[in-house]
Amino acid sequence: MNDSVVVVKEFRKVYGRVVAVDSISLSVQRGEIFGLLGPNGAGKTSTLECLEGLRLADGGSLQVMGIEPSREPGKLRNLIGVQLQTSGLPSSMSVDEAMQFFCAYHEVPPRYDLLERLGLEEKRTAQYHMLSAGQQRRLALALAVAHKPPVLFLDEPTAGLDVASRVELHDLILELKAAGTTVILATHDMAEAEKLAD
Repeated sequence: MNDSVVVVKEFRKVYGRVVAVDSISLSVQRGEIFGLLGPNGAGKTSTLECLEGLRLADGGSLQVMGIEPSREPGKLRNLIGVQLQTSGLPSSMSVDEAMQFFCAYHEVPPRYDLLERLGLEEKRTAQYHMLSAGQQRRLALALAVAHKPPVLFLDEPTAGLDVASRVELHDLILELKAAGTTVILATHDMAEAEKLAD
């Protein structure tokens, strides 16, 4: 039985004359942490954005849980969690407001347990722009997993984090995997890929 949750065949992405991704194929199994490893500019983010339904592929086919992201992005809404490289949250939005907003979008109760787990409980009333880079990354991960998605896309999740925060995020990612979450991890950090990816 094929237990592939993410299937990419001959995927291609082009920006003008620049070929960002040239005909890659991959298959990710349920409960696997799959690492997209490469330097900045290698096409990792372009691949993730097409899988998430944020961009259109220029060739090949993509499927996430049997859904083509470009044709049915709405069906992916509650099936995927996404931590982008930059969050795009309004600078005046508080941590509490962000959690309430994202959980309302996914029609689940706010996950304050995640804020506590990620060391953000005391920052619930703080506005986004007042958070450190590490706190912003931790909030982005909390929002990405709040609705317990079966597939999680992480784009450089530990960039700019201190050692303690990196360890905490790695532990949480491994716990998500143990609970059956499929994780697609884009990173240029060899040690991170070595530690986390199957």
